[in-house]
Amino acid sequence: MRRLTALALTAAAALSLTACAQVQQAAEDAANSAASTLTDAAKREALTRACAPITDGTLNADDVAVLTSLLEPAEAAGVPADLLSPLRELADAGDAAPQAAIDRAAEACETALAE
Repeated sequence: MRRLTALALTAAAALSLTACAQVQQAAEDAANSAASTLTDAAKREALTRACAPITDGTLNADDVAVLTSLLEPAEAAGVPADLLSPLRELADAGDAAPQAAIDRAAEACETALAE
């Protein structure tokens, strides 16, 4: 009888540990998914803000100041370099940026934000 009781307790403990491991894995998966979603949202918001000064197809001194101030946070948020390069080109050129560069950057922003 003692052996049967011990065997039953051992089996119950093993099942309990397995269930705990499954719950822990589910919690970790949920946390990772939430973190990934949050990271993606932050990246998209940073890109949206960095693109805002050129959405009208023009670039003035105020737009350049805003754009310049947003490039570093956008990079830190994980916005890809290929999207930041045209914006950085505009920031470096200032309000004397050629219209073709403004158009390229606006198109890159529009494409990236449409995804």
